[in-house]
Amino acid sequence: MNTFILAFNRELLIAEKQGESWNTCTFFKGANPVSLAVDPYDPNIIYCATFDRGLWKTYDGGHSWEAIDIAPAFGEFARPDAPARNLYTAIAVAADTEHPGHAIVYAGTEPSSVVRSTDGGYTLERLTDFAQASSKDSWFFPQRPHTHHVKHIAIHPSDPNIVYATIEVGGLFYSTDRGVNWTEMANAPRDIHELYTHPQAPSRLYAALGDSFLKEHHLGHGYAESLDNGATWEYIADGLEHHYVYQLAVDPHDPDTVLIAASSSPRNAHEYQDGECESFIYRKQKNKRWELITTGLPPSKGTLVSVLSVNKQGQFFVFNNQGVYISDDRGWSWERIHIPWTPSYIHQHPYDMIVLD
Repeated sequence: MNTFILAFNRELLIAEKQGESWNTCTFFKGANPVSLAVDPYDPNIIYCATFDRGLWKTYDGGHSWEAIDIAPAFGEFARPDAPARNLYTAIAVAADTEHPGHAIVYAGTEPSSVVRSTDGGYTLERLTDFAQASSKDSWFFPQRPHTHHVKHIAIHPSDPNIVYATIEVGGLFYSTDRGVNWTEMANAPRDIHELYTHPQAPSRLYAALGDSFLKEHHLGHGYAESLDNGATWEYIADGLEHHYVYQLAVDPHDPDTVLIAASSSPRNAHEYQDGECESFIYRKQKNKRWELITTGLPPSKGTLVSVLSVNKQGQFFVFNNQGVYISDDRGWSWERIHIPWTPSYIHQHPYDMIVLD
């Protein structure tokens, strides 16, 4: 790994390795970058979705950024007569099967909708606001119960025409035609924070969940899998002692090795609370219980819920308010990467991470 792009709730940190040291710079100070995605054809092209400052794009691996759909300038207020801007909550990029060598950008918004761009983000088409969804009247986001949003967008590993979108809190939808038409998965969990697929198991879906903390559920609904493209689901909780699961990563060489980032409650996951927050990493292999992983990681107390990532070589990464960590043994043990870390990061929530080799 040579470059990390780290999305905090108040800035975007770029850390680039130069010899034995790390150079850092920040962008979008005061903004809320929430989601990152890499172009499948060019890893130097990266997209950043901010909640209240539009979409941004870099062509040089994060050294410079340009606005492709922007809200009012930083520190300014929108005019009363200005058109409403999208509040972005998720972004994903897929190969364009109709135009080889080109990519399609999908972005999710609050209130829940999906927009698409086939020209690198410069023009956006709203594909759906899920108006026809029979369950829509029951959707809500706990911190803002009057609204809801697209939490995560995932692309099928072998067919980029298939796109998944999760609603917080509402459920799971999929499209088989690049987002033109959407179908609700009736039996899916309702509060899917992250959804992933695996190229070696194209019918398998992995989901990190907050369902344990919905009124209709109980502890044990923090993680689920489907082996039949979402028709049926199994909640897997054996060995899991912390049931609010926010992130996951799957070994690229083994679809049965999964890591998750969990906490004891939504508040303990997301609010620093003078150091009373807590985050835990669990690991699971085929037909085995979840195992709590601690070797080389920071103390759980005082750590906001972690972001997880894995590269093609099978190295796992953890990013949280305490730093960035790497595992070279498939998630068993960890070592801190010595990126310069300022005290202000301790109080910031991590949202997403890109690792560039």
